[in-house]
Amino acid sequence: MLTTDEIKKVVETYAAAHSAADIDALMELFSADAVVADPVDQPEMRGAEAVRDFFATTHANVDSLELLVTGPVRAVDRYAAVPLRAVTTAGGGRFAVDIIDVFTFGNDGLITDMRAYWTGSDIESLD
Repeated sequence: MLTTDEIKKVVETYAAAHSAADIDALMELFSADAVVADPVDQPEMRGAEAVRDFFATTHANVDSLELLVTGPVRAVDRYAAVPLRAVTTAGGGRFAVDIIDVFTFGNDGLITDMRAYWTGSDIESLD
């Protein structure tokens, strides 16, 4: 099981990999059978291929994406809740959305489940 500090390090690596559009680095954090729901009310992506396709498509659809940890990471046992802010540039505009991601980790320290809590009405224009 991961320590709280190890979980925080994974979350920081997750945010940095998103900001760098480094899909390979993102995928190194997830188990082969990981489940991602982003946002949580949309269909789940199940398994490494679906998760990779989701992240790749996300980054292909924007000119840039910066993911920032905006508050304390709350980690208990194998779970973490994290406040994040995604700032994207797309189609000549800049947008931001505040998100709460909830992660579940396996015994090997990899993310087995990630749920992102946000909706379209949370997106704000920065222009």
